Amino acid sequence: MLAGHHVKEPGYASRRAGGTDDWLLVFTLTGQGRFGSSLGDLLVDPGSITLVSPGTPHDYGTAKGAERWEILWVHFHPPGEWLEYLHWPSEAPGIATFEPSERMAREIESSFREVFRLCFQPGKRRLAVAMNALERLLLLCDECVPGGGIALDERIRRVVSYIENHLRQDLSLEVLSRLIHLSASRFAHLFRTEAGMSPLQYVSLQRMKRAATLLERTTLSVSEIASEIGMEPFHFSSRFKAQTGQNPRSYRASRMALNRPRKLS
Repeated sequence: MLAGHHVKEPGYASRRAGGTDDWLLVFTLTGQGRFGSSLGDLLVDPGSITLVSPGTPHDYGTAKGAERWEILWVHFHPPGEWLEYLHWPSEAPGIATFEPSERMAREIESSFREVFRLCFQPGKRRLAVAMNALERLLLLCDECVPGGGIALDERIRRVVSYIENHLRQDLSLEVLSRLIHLSASRFAHLFRTEAGMSPLQYVSLQRMKRAATLLERTTLSVSEIASEIGMEPFHFSSRFKAQTGQNPRSYRASRMALNRPRKLS
């Protein structure tokens, strides 16, 4: 998880043609912003909240003519059970945005600020505490998003459960689509519609999440962890670094340093 509070100047723009492999949640505090899409620009005003799904091209910034765009934002990888909280009706491919009531906007802003604060608070359970606050924020949004509260398709729920419990096994598109008796193309379309990302993106995220847990809590070697999540060691190390910015050994060392008891002075 990574969170921030920025005030963007006129003309500010950020573009990533391939998007990112995580979710992006943005709350507009003041000014006006824009999110570009294949359907044109979506303008966001103070009090609005925007959700961008993994793999969606990023093209956002200060709206034309606006003097500023002040935002709270958070990038995150959700646990599988959060997918229903993220099942928002889209305004454009991969982008959902809405304006809650004034009362709910104040509550969402307060919750968002707490997520931001906790992301930078020291402590060995910092991330767990921040994720707990983020779940509360998403639940608040789920209460008031228009058309929200829609349950995941039961077929996709079954696939998600299978993935999380069979990370060592072959989780190709063909294997997963057979679980619910759909063609690979139809399954891939349904999964993206329901979960906001492709099946293989979801598989990769769950494997990296499991690997991070094993690196933090066990003494298994990198090769053994790669086997536990059904990957070759080199491919695992490369993918893990792409997602976390650290190779597995460096990640483990950094987490050990964070969790090491401090000496009393």
